[in-house]
Amino acid sequence: MALATAGDYYFTILGLVLTFLGTILAAIKTVLTNTMQKSLSSPLHPLDLLLRMSPLASIQSLLYSALLGEASVLVGFLKHLSLQEQIKLAFKLAINGILAFALNYVSFTANRKTSPLTMTVAANLKQCLSIVLGVWVFKLHVGFLNGLGIVIALIGGGWYAKVELAGKTRAKLDHSMLKGKETV
Repeated sequence: MALATAGDYYFTILGLVLTFLGTILAAIKTVLTNTMQKSLSSPLHPLDLLLRMSPLASIQSLLYSALLGEASVLVGFLKHLSLQEQIKLAFKLAINGILAFALNYVSFTANRKTSPLTMTVAANLKQCLSIVLGVWVFKLHVGFLNGLGIVIALIGGGWYAKVELAGKTRAKLDHSMLKGKETV
């Protein structure tokens, strides 16, 4: 992924810290949600996870917003909007919330059926495909190094999918062979 975005880096220390914190928390979330959904004693449904995790994520977002002064900027921004513009903004935010809910539900469902590693590979492929889509839609220019990084990541994702599929196919064959020996 580093090659795919080479040259695009600029940052603030706060942004860097929040990015690292977000990355660590995302990895922990992926592993823990997978564990909670596959627990033999009491597996949780994706909707149960959303019910438990959404309030915590909201509190975290509101806390960051308050600490960084974004809440006061939002209040100032809303004061300058007409009632009709505020209603349009509320509608857009509601649609965004519905899409975020759907995204998280699908993500938790996929995590339940796969592994944290598969989810990480898929996330990296999603980043590469987002860059490719940006190039296609917005006519962005991609340098040689960026293009090479995208191609390497896509090939790696394809290779991982092939190895994963071969492993699952082999496991099914082994299971069916063992089952056949038990009936003899």
